[in-house]
Amino acid sequence: MTEDAEVTAIRRRILLITGGAGAFVSTLIGLFAPHNGAVYRVPEVLRGEIASALSTQGQQGLDIAMDGQRALLRGIVEQEADIALARRVALTAAGPGGRWAGGVTSVDVTGLSVGAFERPYAWSVRRDGTRVVLNGAAPSENARGDLLATASQMFGGAEVVDEIHVAGGAPSADFTQLAHMALRAVARLRTGEARIVDQQVVIFGDGDQSAVDAVHAALDTPPAPFRSRIALTVDGVDAENPELEGLNLASGDAGACETAFERLMANNVINFTPGSDVIQPSSRPVLDSLASVALRCDRFSIEVAGHTDNNGGRDFNMELSRRRADAVAAYLVGQGVARSRLTPRGYGPDRPRASNATEAGQAANRRIEFTVEG
Repeated sequence: MTEDAEVTAIRRRILLITGGAGAFVSTLIGLFAPHNGAVYRVPEVLRGEIASALSTQGQQGLDIAMDGQRALLRGIVEQEADIALARRVALTAAGPGGRWAGGVTSVDVTGLSVGAFERPYAWSVRRDGTRVVLNGAAPSENARGDLLATASQMFGGAEVVDEIHVAGGAPSADFTQLAHMALRAVARLRTGEARIVDQQVVIFGDGDQSAVDAVHAALDTPPAPFRSRIALTVDGVDAENPELEGLNLASGDAGACETAFERLMANNVINFTPGSDVIQPSSRPVLDSLASVALRCDRFSIEVAGHTDNNGGRDFNMELSRRRADAVAAYLVGQGVARSRLTPRGYGPDRPRASNATEAGQAANRRIEFTVEG
């Protein structure tokens, strides 16, 4: 072999070696780089596929855990046939299930059972002095135990009161994850409560600025399909509603809460489309402020009273005032206020606040009022 031929052969071997090494490195990058096909992300991606597939079958509330490509389902279903359906749906959620095909290899359904469903689906945690009370529904015994363990860890030496029961009907496979986030949020606060009611998560209470900022950062945008409402004060001050300064709504009496409603309504009006119970969009800011008060005060009974002027027939006005009170109560419930604490009533034109002889008086009489009782 000539010298030139030997050099050429050496170069070829070098190219083959470096090319093979390059291919190997490229394969490693493909397997472990941060994208959905990366090996370490396979369980996470598969869990999302299973959750989506189960949701389309009306079984969105099951807990899903992954052991590699093996799925573990836990929770309550409505009938025995739903267990086999959940297994089949999970097994085929991501296509072929072979180990190298990237799909689900097997599904463990021993954690599924037939049981009662709850609607609305509600869970809460409340920091009550030296006690932490967990109440409402959890989608599985495993979820219940995990939440209690997290509460014991996050709240240190506080007494953890277990009022949780297991029920079906959770709105999402991420329900338990969100409940853990809510626990951590309340643990940051001096006083507070978090509620999840169907797809709404509500957190209210008091803390220092860093704690309040941390809660907002964690839960302003919760995982879909949930939406959040956060009503927190910083060292007792409600920056969004300065009218409430000096009122203790966390532990004050019913009078303090009623005064809060009066202050908010002193310079605000809830506007409706004329002759109807449709709330105009311009009223949402004041309704949100009212919801913040109602959330902090719904340990009491709250009457939502609708009033009208004397234009039109009395029967029509009585019905209109009731429907408007219902609409306001429904808005508050949609913001997380306990429905059982609200009583909407319509008084029509029977309790005027001003003379109906002038337009200004009539406008003053068309109103919503709040009465709080212990």
